[in-house]
Amino acid sequence: MANQANATRMTQMALMHGLAEQTAEFTRAGRVVTGPGGGFAVSGRAVGGLAATLAKTTSSLSATDIANFEAQVTTAHKVIKHTVNNKLLTTDMGYEDIGGELANKIMVSMDKDFFDFCEGLFSASHPRAGAGVFEVGAGKSYLDTGLAFLQTEGGAGTQDNLITTAFSENALDAALQLLWKYKDDRGVPLHLGLRGGVTLVVGPKNRKAAHEIVNSNLSGADMAVNTTKALISDIVCWNLTTDEDDWWIVDMNNAPIGTYIAAAPSVTVSPSADRLFTHFVAEYESVPFKLPYEYGIIGSNVA
Repeated sequence: MANQANATRMTQMALMHGLAEQTAEFTRAGRVVTGPGGGFAVSGRAVGGLAATLAKTTSSLSATDIANFEAQVTTAHKVIKHTVNNKLLTTDMGYEDIGGELANKIMVSMDKDFFDFCEGLFSASHPRAGAGVFEVGAGKSYLDTGLAFLQTEGGAGTQDNLITTAFSENALDAALQLLWKYKDDRGVPLHLGLRGGVTLVVGPKNRKAAHEIVNSNLSGADMAVNTTKALISDIVCWNLTTDEDDWWIVDMNNAPIGTYIAAAPSVTVSPSADRLFTHFVAEYESVPFKLPYEYGIIGSNVA
């Protein structure tokens, strides 16, 4: 059996190789940010509105609106412990196997954290909930109807990034239309997802329908051209914990959700007190997050 230093080195190398080989689902449905651990702020800003014509006789203009919003997030220290009977570690290959297994467990854990977080957006409070300027309305959730823009100001209105329709071709088209028409807080249309780059997230129940709707060359009973195919760049299927009927789309060029990684996964190897077992402890530090601006995500909370 390898000494402790070599055991740690071999397991860490196998862990990193396993992480590199796997495709983390959370990276396909949100942005990934790295930085120091502890508390940090995710931020965004609302700047100005549509341009106005300046006449020669104009003596003053309204102030350009600009506001910065921050949402505070705290990273979480995650640990996976694997205790193995030393009889199983008779060859160096044993350490490599365990490193690969730990890599798989870490990926599954990070994926679950992210997609559970996404499901929670249907009820999670919006960072800008409130009745004032630059806010989206009192008591609003991150995925909701009637989200305000230009609240208390000229041109004020509301918009939705939430529907409650079961997944279908028509429901997907309705969600894409909400994404395309979405405005920023200054009432300016953002034209999100019009050039593609949209990820569709579904549960296993809707996996088959999602691939058929997106990847078919033809659409509907009239056999028309499938215009959705060029817009949805990726389909992610995950075992949704809360409701497998729920689904959402994310504009990956402007994703307002993601995972913050403060410490990359690492592993330590140590013997048990009686020297009969070996402890493998994998650790990392991360947390899912949402930006204070919800632009770029449309969700369907199906009853």
